[in-house]
Formats: sequence, structure tokens, C-alpha cells
Amino acid sequence: MTMARVTVQLSHDHLTDLVRSPQLGLIELIWNALDADATRVEVEVERDEIEGIRSLTITDNGHGMTYEEARRAFGALGESWKRNVGLTREKRRVLHGNNGKGRYAAFGIGDRVVWTSVAKDVTDEVKEITISGTREKLDEFDLPPAIPSSSRSGTRVKIDLIPPDVGRILDRPSIHHYLAITFALYLESYPAEILYQGELVDPNSLQEVRETYPLLNSAEDGIEGASITVIEWNRQTRRALYLCDENGMALHEIRPSVHAPGFDFTAYLRWRGFRELGNDILLAELGHETITPVVNEAREALRTHFKRRLEERRSETVQRWKAEQSYPYTGEPKNEIEAAERELFDVVALSAAKVIDSSDKSSRRLSLRLMREALETSPTNLRSVLAEVVDLSEEQLQDLASLLQRAPLTSVIVATRMISDRLAFIDGLDALLFDAASKKQTLERRQLHRILAEETWIFGEEYALTGDDDRLLAVLRKHLALLGENVELAGSEPLTRLDGSEAVPDLVLSRPMKDRDNRLEHLVVELKRPSVTINRAGLQQIEDYAFAVGNDERFNQPNVHWEFWIIGNKLDPYVREEATSPDRPLGVVKQTKRYRVIAKTWAEVISDAKHRLKFVADSLGYRSNGDEGVEYLRRTHARLLPKALKEDPTEEVA
Repeated sequence: MTMARVTVQLSHDHLTDLVRSPQLGLIELIWNALDADATRVEVEVERDEIEGIRSLTITDNGHGMTYEEARRAFGALGESWKRNVGLTREKRRVLHGNNGKGRYAAFGIGDRVVWTSVAKDVTDEVKEITISGTREKLDEFDLPPAIPSSSRSGTRVKIDLIPPDVGRILDRPSIHHYLAITFALYLESYPAEILYQGELVDPNSLQEVRETYPLLNSAEDGIEGASITVIEWNRQTRRALYLCDENGMALHEIRPSVHAPGFDFTAYLRWRGFRELGNDILLAELGHETITPVVNEAREALRTHFKRRLEERRSETVQRWKAEQSYPYTGEPKNEIEAAERELFDVVALSAAKVIDSSDKSSRRLSLRLMREALETSPTNLRSVLAEVVDLSEEQLQDLASLLQRAPLTSVIVATRMISDRLAFIDGLDALLFDAASKKQTLERRQLHRILAEETWIFGEEYALTGDDDRLLAVLRKHLALLGENVELAGSEPLTRLDGSEAVPDLVLSRPMKDRDNRLEHLVVELKRPSVTINRAGLQQIEDYAFAVGNDERFNQPNVHWEFWIIGNKLDPYVREEATSPDRPLGVVKQTKRYRVIAKTWAEVISDAKHRLKFVADSLGYRSNGDEGVEYLRRTHARLLPKALKEDPTEEVA
């Protein structure tokens, strides 16, 4: 008998589409061995000192292939002997494949593949056959005549001409875990062994938690008998939800689509209907009238599982961190803000617990403290800490980022932290302005002005900072830009007061009027240090500012309005009388078409700010005090504080 050449009647392009990734190629070849009733499958590699893995061999002790079986199997795609059988020939196991496509997956590993198989033929004689093919000619296989053999039945698949990048993939430690995940339920159901590079694939040794849940409502939806098994692994794993038949045979893989930070898991959804649906199972994530209901119910079961597991792990881990004094919180939360922060911190910390716990105690304490500080500043800034300090993987970071975007706690904490900081600032400002020692030391330009430049909301939520201690000329330039005017101010003479000196306001805030188109209103604030009482001279100063702007021809526009405030701790009798004149609104001492001048005390400004925040503060149960207010100033404005309020009284003001 001469050598036969088996030809597949399909285009090379069509056959190329059947070539899988190296991992999937390896999986398909192992499935072929198990479908041949193998009880032992060994995967070995040969290495080259320079290029790494040069060849890979998969050997099994199954029933092998005869010459005629090989001719049929390699000559006709889609005509696998498995299609109409369903169970293996001898051990009556559930078959995995049935389309005859698995052999092409081998070419995802290397460019040349040789199958050597020993089996009994129809005359009960043991013979050996060899089939070889190359990736260059996927539609042709060489099949020499069978020869007598004294070897035991089984098949050996040798793949060589392996590209270096594929060799590196096959040499990763994660491949062993990938095999454990894929064959976990099969190895549990049938007495079989898989060895990869001499190491037994043992899913049980890698499992941390395993639970199976029946889908209780499945009978009502026509999917009776469905169940989901979730396995949590003790090492990092790419998450997956496998759609399996009732025997646990994985038929298709989809995304779990559940948030479970810190958990490495695989889920197996078992239902007999998946095999009956055939190729329709590929539509699982695109919407299918039969598949979608069972998948949705399975995902809901997963969410319930991980909600319970997260609470269990949270309690165990937090108690352990507290015992070793690594946990960055002590005592009970003081209010709803701290309770929300702590709850979100626990979720985030638990997502990184495996990585954090792999370090020593001092590193754990540092990582957890940095995470708390990042959370208190901005929950969305946690990514940099988790990436650079905790060293989470990209998949873990993406999962956590998605969780933070969806978690209502994130937006709650951002908002409540802002409110609590503002309430603390009000109390700190009160101490800065009215404490006897600090009041005398607070300088107009160096401290109070610079602090308020970063806390401009105190004057009203609608104001945004446009200039800080700029000459009024620069304020005009910014003002025109906000109006969209194409005005060139370069080379212009500075605006002057009535006495000819150049005008320099302390702080400029602006806001567009909401109720009229193209109307812009500016607020100019003249600050006085707490020890200074606003008198007639101070009032004249702010009126000079108002006159310089209000009568400048560059701003002689009907849609521009200015408010000029002068603020201090006290108003002298003259200014108080002007501010309470019955013919003007309270506080207004001068009013024209373009501007008005207002004299206010800090007590009035603080009272207005507290009133704006009162409802939210009451809802949150927040109660700030002077000590917390001073602590906030020390934390955020330490270098600008007078010595009386500094934690370290020897520190100099910048």
C-alpha cells in the first residue's frame, strides 16, 4: 500500500479561521485525548537553550485511531464520528467535540504537526498510523500505510516549528492554572489525570471556596434543572462564566459581568439545553430568547454569592488588620460621612487584600494608610495608589475603577467630604478672625487673603476666581476675555485712583448672571485684617476701586455690573450708619448704574455661609467644632497661619 494524501475540500482561508490561540489549541488537543477515553494525558516540551520551547508533545492512553478512522476524520470537516454518538466508545463519558475541528487548533501552537496513533483495527490487530500536516497546507495531510505495533493503544501529537512568542506563552505558570480551570468539572466527574510538564493538574489544590446553587426559578422559565457552580481560586485568574451541559462539559465562555473586587473566580453554568441549542450558544451575549433568561438568573446568583462572601471576607480581614494595628481607622465612625468613607475603604482595601497581605506588616500599614488618604482626598484618585504602591494588575484596576464609577458611595463621599471640609473651614475661619491671639497676628495680605483665595466659595457658590492680587489692569484683561470681547489692552496705562495711585484690589471673583443673556457680574473684595475696624478711610478705599472701574470707558457697557465689598470684623459708627441707610438695601453704602459698594462684617459672611450648608449638615448629622476647624486650617493652609494657630509655632509664614 502506498502513502495516501488526504485532501480537505475547503479553501485554505476557511481552514485558517479554525486555527486557534496557543492556549485554546492546547485545550482542544487535550479534549481530543479525553474523548478517546484516555485516563492519562501528558504534555511535555523540548527546549532550546536559545529559543526556549522548540516542540510540544501530547501523549494519551486512549483507544487511538485506525487507518480508516484517520482517513474519514482528516478528510471531511464536520463529519466527526462523535456527532451522532454523544458518549465515548468504551467508558461512556460525555463527548466534548463533534465537528472535527479540534485538530486544526494544533496549528495555533506550531507550523508542523505529526499524529502517531496505535489502535486495534477491524481484524483485532494492533497497528500504528502516522498523520502529518503543515500550517502552510492546511487542506492536505500525509497518511502512510498502517504498520503492525506491539505498543499499547493511544495517541501522540508532536508539534514543532513553534514560534518564540508562542513558546513563551506555553512556558508561563498561568498555563497550568488555565488547564485546572478548564477541566475542573470534568476531572471531578471522571477518573482522569492531566500532567503538564510533569506536574499534575489538580484543580482541588487551587480552590479556595466552591459553591453550587440551583436556579430556583428556572422551572417557570422552561429551563428546569439549571445550576451554577462558582469556584474561587487561591491565585490570580482571568474571570469567566462557562456555559456547560448538564455533565459540566464546557461548551462556550462568556463574561461573568458581576463586580466581585478581590475575588479570583470561575463560574460554571450547567444546563442540558445548551448542548441542544448547538451553534445558537454563540449568541449568548447578543441576546437569545432561550439563553438570556438562564444567563441572567445565573448572574444574579453570582451577585448574591459575592455579596455574602464580601461581607464574610470584610469581617475576617478587617479584624486581622485591626489585631496587628494595620487598619487605619480606630473607634466607631463619628457621623454618616465617616461611616460612608469607612465602608468604601473596606470595599477597596478588600479588592487589594491578597496583594497587601503578601507584604510585611510595615508595608501593609503604609499601603492601607495611603489608600485612606487617597480616599479622603478623592475616591477617583485611588487608581494611582493601587497601581504604584499596592501593584494591582490592570484587570484588577479596571474592575475597581468600574466599581467606583458605579458605587453610589463614591459620589456621596465626594460631596459629603466637600461639605464637611467647608464646615470645618468656617469654624477655622471663625477662630482665625475672632481668637484674641490669632486676630492680632493675622496679616491682611499674607495670610487671610491667601487662604481665602483658595476658599472663594465662602462668598457664594456662584463665584469663580478670576484674579488674585493682580493689578486692576490685569483684572480688566480677564474681564474682557470672559465677555468674549476682542479688545487689546497691551500698552494701556494702568487704572488709577482719584489721587493718582495705581489701583490694586485684593481678590476678584466673577460670575455670569443666570437670568439674562450675556450679562456678567463681578465681585471685588477688599479684605481687612481682623484687628482693623472698617472706618471712613477704608470705605473710601473701596469706593475708589469702584470709581476706577465704573467710569473707565473700556467697560462702559450696559451688560456689565460690579459689586465691591469691604469686609472686616467691625464697622465703625459712620460706616454702620451708611450700611443701614433706609433708602438702600442692607449693607449697601453706594449704588450707581454700573456698580454698588457694600460693607460687611465677617460675622455676616460666616453666618450666610453656614446658612447655605445648614440643611446638608443637619441631614448628615455633622457637628463640627473649633478644634476640627483649626485642624482643617493646619492641614490645608499650614504655612499661611499665624503662629497662634500653628501646630508648630516655629514655622515661618511663606
